Amino acid sequence: MPTASPPAPPPPWRLAVPALRLAALRLAALLATPGVALAAQEVGRLTGTVTDSATGRPLGAVQISIAGTRLGVQTDDAGRFTLAAVPAGARTVEARRLGYVPVTRAVQVPARGTATVTFAMRGAALNLQAVVTTGVVDPTSGTRVPFTVGRVSAEQLPVPPTNAVEALAGRVAGATVIPGGQPGSGISVQLRAPASISKSTQPLIVVDGVILAETTDDPTADLNALDIESVEVVKGAAAASLYGSRAANGVLQIRTRRGGGLADGRTQVIARSEFGANQIQNPIPFAQLNAFRVANGQYVDANGNPVSRANRVLRPVQDRFQDSPFPGQTFDPIDQFFSAGQFGLHSATVSQNAGRTNFLATLSRQTSTGVILDVGGYTRNDVRINLDHRLRDDFTLGFSSYYSRSTRSDLDEDLFFDLVNMAPDIDLTARDSAGNLNFEPDPISRRPNPLYTIGTQDRRTKRNRFLGSATARYAPTTWFSLDANASYDRGDRQSNFFLDRGARAIDQTFDRIGGLELANAQTQAFNGATTASLIGRRGDLTARASARAALERENGNRFGYRGIDLLVPGVRNLNNVRSRLPVSDGFLDGEQQLEIRTTSYIGSLGLDYGGKYIVDALVRRDGSSLFGPENRWATFYRASASWRMGEESWFPLKRVFTEFKPRLSRGTAGSRPSFADQYETYNIDAAGNLVKATLGNTFLRPELATETEGGVDMIIRDRFSLQLSYARTRTTDQLLLLPLPAPASGFESQWQNAGTLVGNTFEGTFEARMVARKDVSWNLGLVADRTRNRITEFNRPCFITQVVLWRCAGTTLGTMYGARFANDVSQLVGVPAERRGEFQRNDEGLLVWTGANRAYTAGAWGDTLSIGGRRYGFGLPIVVRDSAGNDVLGTIGDGNPAFRWGITNNVRWRNLSAFVLVDAQVGGDVYNRTKQRMYQYYRSADVDQAGKAEGDRKPLEYYDALYYGNNVNSRFVEPGGFLKLRELSLRYTLGSRALAPLTRLGARGASVALIGRNLLQFTDFTGYDPEVGTVVRRVDDFVYPRFRTVTGTVQLEF
Repeated sequence: MPTASPPAPPPPWRLAVPALRLAALRLAALLATPGVALAAQEVGRLTGTVTDSATGRPLGAVQISIAGTRLGVQTDDAGRFTLAAVPAGARTVEARRLGYVPVTRAVQVPARGTATVTFAMRGAALNLQAVVTTGVVDPTSGTRVPFTVGRVSAEQLPVPPTNAVEALAGRVAGATVIPGGQPGSGISVQLRAPASISKSTQPLIVVDGVILAETTDDPTADLNALDIESVEVVKGAAAASLYGSRAANGVLQIRTRRGGGLADGRTQVIARSEFGANQIQNPIPFAQLNAFRVANGQYVDANGNPVSRANRVLRPVQDRFQDSPFPGQTFDPIDQFFSAGQFGLHSATVSQNAGRTNFLATLSRQTSTGVILDVGGYTRNDVRINLDHRLRDDFTLGFSSYYSRSTRSDLDEDLFFDLVNMAPDIDLTARDSAGNLNFEPDPISRRPNPLYTIGTQDRRTKRNRFLGSATARYAPTTWFSLDANASYDRGDRQSNFFLDRGARAIDQTFDRIGGLELANAQTQAFNGATTASLIGRRGDLTARASARAALERENGNRFGYRGIDLLVPGVRNLNNVRSRLPVSDGFLDGEQQLEIRTTSYIGSLGLDYGGKYIVDALVRRDGSSLFGPENRWATFYRASASWRMGEESWFPLKRVFTEFKPRLSRGTAGSRPSFADQYETYNIDAAGNLVKATLGNTFLRPELATETEGGVDMIIRDRFSLQLSYARTRTTDQLLLLPLPAPASGFESQWQNAGTLVGNTFEGTFEARMVARKDVSWNLGLVADRTRNRITEFNRPCFITQVVLWRCAGTTLGTMYGARFANDVSQLVGVPAERRGEFQRNDEGLLVWTGANRAYTAGAWGDTLSIGGRRYGFGLPIVVRDSAGNDVLGTIGDGNPAFRWGITNNVRWRNLSAFVLVDAQVGGDVYNRTKQRMYQYYRSADVDQAGKAEGDRKPLEYYDALYYGNNVNSRFVEPGGFLKLRELSLRYTLGSRALAPLTRLGARGASVALIGRNLLQFTDFTGYDPEVGTVVRRVDDFVYPRFRTVTGTVQLEF
């Protein structure tokens, strides 16, 4: 007899409204009858232990909680816990600890009795299993988040980066990081494809709830990487909509360590000391030979008569090859200029978890002298205090504070340019009769001695930074909570320059008379928010809703002054100068003030049906003073969903896949106009007159990025995880500075919303617990991504920006534009067909004129001939030109790589552990302006001809043609791909026997380590390092080179 089928369950969205209605009624009852207490209920006790499933060792600092109640406790160092007054009956107990997979147990608690439960927790070596807090309503397991959030934990950072944000390099798919070279410098970061043509592509950065000020220079330079507990990376608008008009480039959320990570009742003291050396790597190859007339070890003239160096003459053009040694002694400018430096990173941390109160206090000091003799060093001292306190079971407070003070010795902007212009027969360390270094050791190049410059100029930047935040959470029931937070970011920067009277300078303003500059900048940013959250449950449906109001206030003040002609030598005071005037260069011009005000309202809703079907929606409304007065408000949204197919009873591969989750998300976020964009601006011309510059625009809107992200998350047998994602972003209303047609207003240009930028990214993250045993473990990580971008709409004339970059519809942001050297006769205009045979490709693949029946190896240097109105020189490179004789400018390179990848390996055998990070960029170009300038005075090793075949040797004129008057050209576009051993760590943790002598001092643990940063690189790029410039502008233009650091570390725990 057939049986009736059970009624189909209602769809989850039908249950959402009554679930939320129920939560709202509960809230109303709570507020209406605050004095009503819960009815008396019989209780019992719950005890137990928690261990690591792989090692069997007890786990401290595990949070034990009873579902549906506010009861909770942490385990002690022995992994034990006790919970009193647990309501009797069937209860669900949950164990959570950072770095482990949450575990639940069903237990029956007897009235006036004791129940015992044990937990064996499995390490969440897979980031996908970790709890996510960025971009979501409530902290949520990564397996339930319907969009991608990258994550780096402290355990994945055995090598502390010198800049906290550098932790992303090689660890997070879709994150491109270009570190600065000089110690204490900032960093260039891009998440996925760029979202702006003209504005910044840097992500928003949040540290312990503090949204870093928008107008602070190098905002990450002050952060201490040793403080990091985790970094969460929200890569695009589909996930970052929660942050609205500041999040088109994504969000980095950095959380620092706190005392709550310790076992209940535990106090911990950690002292760490790291010290080592810096060393330049891959020095630029300098020329060692010359093309002058030399006989019998001395310079001679055309008649063979000895002459001085100043009067030396070049050999005839037919023999003008740079292939002869210099008379007398030669020197290595690189060796004289660079010097092995020192690096130190020392810290002391005290933390305690006293149950209701926990705190962490850290004091640290970082020093690095860099790799330049006696200059360019950096020192930072900082202190952090984090405190959490639970006033009642339903009310908690949290405080975070950080203060840093740093000093950096800055460098003259032309220092590295001067270095590459020094001849190899010039001794930079030579001194005159008075014992002073020579100012211009080579009168021919007429550039100052870089050692003289750093010895006479004093340039320093001092930075003070304070970050503070306070949070409060009131959770009177399990279904309602009220959160409030306030944060403050203050940055003070002071830059000083001093040149004493009598010192020489290439800047004639200061030469011999001395002078000083003082520039100050101050930024203050306040952010506050209040959030009300509701959680309603009905059957298998859980609904979470929140409403938030937020405000932002940021103020900036900058001023600077310059004084010249010192009255008294050695006195650094503006009252000691004859002339004072505003600073006209550097990071400041005169006085500037700005103020930013923003108010935001956010509503969000999350639905979870049976732990399988997850939907998330969010709407944010921003009103900002940075928007034009006629467009003060903008709206952003997000809608996302995921399906945990692996939880379905019918899923065919349940034995293989612990988790299988397709997901889809679509959202919007913005990028705001700059402070001055809506106002009229003016310049001062050479005569001191006020000249109109930029016309204000009261209708400016933020750039709007709309991203669609789809992907799948998989966990295989709890050992392997794989995340695959594709994201497409379309950013409209691009903020562009458009030229104005000769208007009556007299203004030259105006910022307008015009243009569209499209980007797409494929990315994958693979993690594996290759081995997980008591004495041996091996964790492997692999990330890879491929990003493309294109300007699809550009409502202004195409133009070149930042020397080499081309902005035009149909191009990428990394497109390099310039002149090209011909490599085929078809590129020549005006050459008759019957004469094309007079041109050949040489050994470098360049087209050259040779003449009839001659090879390029004939050596007829100096011969010239005019064809079609254009004169050609024998063997010389030919620039492509049009019929009017103008250079045909076009695309000569692209800084965007084909793809990037990174591999991490973390291996432990008993007390010995090793960590290796290797990452690579495949494809992508770098424009080498440093090398181009070296061609000017024949300083590049390319110009040396020794060892070349007779027919392949080239005279100086060949390299003059390639230098091409310092115009951007295809010769200096070089491969930017690389393979790097970025980080290496070998660590030994002392066993109980070796530790015994230290236990008398109270030590609980000790370790020693050998650490390497930026150790090796393999690249075809001929500069110091292919990671130069910014993510968008890959140009090597006389920058401080990145260097390797090798250190030893000792750490003691008490």
